[in-house]
Amino acid sequence: MSRWMAQDGSLINYELYGTGNGSDTVLLLHGLLGSMRSHWSKFVTPLSANFQVLQVDLRGHGESENVAMTLDLDMMLQDIEGLLNSLQIESVHAAGYDFGGYLGLMLHLDQPESVKSLMMHSTKFYWPDYTINRMLKNLNPDLMSEKVPGYAGQLLTEHGAGRWRSLVRQAGDLIANISSSKMTESMARQASCPVLVSVGDRDEMIPVEEALRLSCLMQNGALLVLPGVSHSFHVTSTQALLGPMMAFLNLNGTPWLSRPS
Repeated sequence: MSRWMAQDGSLINYELYGTGNGSDTVLLLHGLLGSMRSHWSKFVTPLSANFQVLQVDLRGHGESENVAMTLDLDMMLQDIEGLLNSLQIESVHAAGYDFGGYLGLMLHLDQPESVKSLMMHSTKFYWPDYTINRMLKNLNPDLMSEKVPGYAGQLLTEHGAGRWRSLVRQAGDLIANISSSKMTESMARQASCPVLVSVGDRDEMIPVEEALRLSCLMQNGALLVLPGVSHSFHVTSTQALLGPMMAFLNLNGTPWLSRPS
């Protein structure tokens, strides 16, 4: 386990696998309320055979601190950019689950040359009011403890008994304010690197049609639909996603298709 200090003094937890030796770096970004150990851990060993792999706990998640005591998209993006700069990693292949995919796209749009390719798995891009309101009802730590004690126990284990409840509330505030900071379709159209949008055909949060719409916005976008897979990363078959992911990464950022202008 390694630590890097963000601008506000928060210690950000990360792990770097593989020796590098000129190999490209794959940046793995977990989802909201997740951690690097719970979401991408099964992918590290197979990926590190061909790539240098960087995992990071987003601020306030897992072993990372959050001095600010609020979750802010721009601050999380600054953390990722600052960490990459500190490690002297000029470019990455980014792969993000859930909110991690959203941050991966933000990284590419802010620093286009820093992202060679982007994989967005089960990433919510469209945020209508009814979706925000539904999520806010569920982001209640007391209700979680009562209705889904198993999940509450998982959050306690991942983030600590003293802060999992505050993290859930901060996540609720982030979702509540996302309408004022969310990305637009016109912004997504500026993505120039190859983008693989993947989704399960049983995803409760992202309909396949929504994922298709997002993938079609991208200059070099494509859609991957995983049969029998829901939103939760914990039940996603590693093998079902790993094969297409490796094929995508082996393109090494080469555009795979061209769209009519």
